Amino acid sequence: MKVLNVLPVALLAWLAGCSTQEVPLNDTLPKLTAQALLPAVTANEYCNPQMDSDILFGTGLLMFEDGSRDVAQTCLVMAAPKHPRAFCYLSRMVMQSGDLSKNKDLVFNYTGYAAKQNDWCAEYGMYDMYSSGTLGAKKDAALAMRWLLRSSQHGYPDARKQLIKQYEEQGNLAEAYAWSKFLTDAEDARIGATLEPRMSAAQIAEADKRYNELVPQVASKAALDAEERAEDGARYSAQIYQDYPDTFKGLTSAERYAYMSQSIGDAMDLPFIRNRDHVLIYIVINRAAQLKKPDANIANDQRIVTLIEDKRLTVDETIESGLRVVKTFYR
Repeated sequence: MKVLNVLPVALLAWLAGCSTQEVPLNDTLPKLTAQALLPAVTANEYCNPQMDSDILFGTGLLMFEDGSRDVAQTCLVMAAPKHPRAFCYLSRMVMQSGDLSKNKDLVFNYTGYAAKQNDWCAEYGMYDMYSSGTLGAKKDAALAMRWLLRSSQHGYPDARKQLIKQYEEQGNLAEAYAWSKFLTDAEDARIGATLEPRMSAAQIAEADKRYNELVPQVASKAALDAEERAEDGARYSAQIYQDYPDTFKGLTSAERYAYMSQSIGDAMDLPFIRNRDHVLIYIVINRAAQLKKPDANIANDQRIVTLIEDKRLTVDETIESGLRVVKTFYR
């Protein structure tokens, strides 16, 4: 009898604990597949299903930035199954298309699908929708805060700044200061400097402890750099594929990907490389040199370095002149 009397109490306690447990963020979103979400598209002069997915993604990004919406959509739809970030761009395109009353669910679903794949761009989009109660999302401050936190953990600088602002407004300076230590941009890093004078020694100590707790939960700078380099690689690969296709002659997809990753890293370390155009120029000419001479490195060729540094030359003119040097002097 005593056991029978105790069991309902224990069961009620267990149920009470379950009722207060947070639902995993992914479980708050619709269960959708990429195939169910993506529209049917046909190949165009820039993109077709036989192309490598990173080149499709990069071409989509370039076309999106150029304002060629229809071409961008086709390329991004083809890339999306392997590149969740594409859904974030597709969502933006729908938002920019006009009548959101008919398309708000599509915006929500595109963003939600990418957010499920831990894409910080989409996670911030979920925060934005839940904080404002727009685009198919019911206003929910608590859920919005959870998405903001997750986007911050996965590395989005704007999410981190917004998170710090919210903690500061709540009076939680220790948490705000802890998160400020993850800001890598020099200007953004000053946020921490504005918080510290307003904090007691105990709050600073608490913030230091909290920072150490957060480190294993937050994407490392190395991981974020690798992610950025992969996206840069997609952009550069797409541009080179369209404008200088001979650059990738003889390379498998894996070899091309490895070459691009290495070349971007090498270029960024060179003193005469000062912008994105210079990186592109270096990649194209250096690959041409290596086709002639496998151990070639144009960084050691002052004739080509001088061309890259010449501000009077366009990108095409610099590449054309550099390729002439390679053709003439490399054996």
